[in-house]
Amino acid sequence: MVNCSNEYPNTDVFYSEISGDYLSLVLLGLGSVLMLVSVGLFVEELIYLQQVYFQDEVKVRKVATILGVFPVTVITAFLAVVVPTSTFLVDLVQTCYLSVCFYTFVTLAIDYFGGDQGLLDHLGATKVRTALPPCCCCLCCILRPRILTRKSLLVFKLMSLQVAVLRPVLLFIAAVLWTDGKYKPGLDSASSTYIYITAVTSISLIFSMYGSGVIYRAVAPCLTNYRITAKFVSIKLLLIVSNIQTLVFSILAANDQPPCLGSRGPIARGSALNHFCLLIEASVLCLLARRGYRMDERELPPPDKLPGDADNDEDAVNSDKAWFDNIAAIPDSAI
Repeated sequence: MVNCSNEYPNTDVFYSEISGDYLSLVLLGLGSVLMLVSVGLFVEELIYLQQVYFQDEVKVRKVATILGVFPVTVITAFLAVVVPTSTFLVDLVQTCYLSVCFYTFVTLAIDYFGGDQGLLDHLGATKVRTALPPCCCCLCCILRPRILTRKSLLVFKLMSLQVAVLRPVLLFIAAVLWTDGKYKPGLDSASSTYIYITAVTSISLIFSMYGSGVIYRAVAPCLTNYRITAKFVSIKLLLIVSNIQTLVFSILAANDQPPCLGSRGPIARGSALNHFCLLIEASVLCLLARRGYRMDERELPPPDKLPGDADNDEDAVNSDKAWFDNIAAIPDSAI
């Protein structure tokens, strides 16, 4: 391999270069310990779920799916560090799994109320804040507090769901292009397919975060005893750091940072640093998620019902209709 190449080195080249670097060896050892701890905690959580919720297989499956995203992220990040050529493949696996988990959380939060209708009955005529980041920056005049109805709830659920469908499809396309040499991570060219696929997936991520954020704001006051904040923040932070952090290191690599070291260029070194940081972050978030999910919710009272601030259900229907009419009235030139 040519010195200072942006190609990922194979294991023979990689380990021959770090064999005398004690700091790198210590960091790899630390990564191994964190990976084993994360997997061990996940196994213990699975045993706990089976013991507590053995009669509710659906809940066990959903909670296990969400908790599994943290050891999966740790393992894939560790593999990307120790086997650099596997970076794209493990990123594909981690991203697809995380996208599915994000929607799973939304369905789990609604299940606490017994489904969509149960959530709507609990909320009653209470208005839900819809002006949330990042969409509130550009649609603040439309996204006013409104009463959540079946139609609007479906829209927000679809916003959360689309990332679980669209991102895996886009990443599969990227994998096909990668095998043909047409897809290379990095911001080295304006015509690079990496930029366009990253842009579409980022937009998809924004809509998903917005839809799930509205639902979270709606259910959070009713689920304070269920530690819903710790559950939501843990997976949302993982979604943010795994995307924003990757973008930051891509920008740094485009500006030749970090500098070359042996056969590893800025892209290869930046990828290793990115995945090692992600490994540590996912390990910490694993503990936060553990606090949120490892509890016997059978002993908790049902979700609190909020007092409404409207007179009847007709106001909810009119509010819903006005909200969609405002969106439809936006001229095409403003989009």
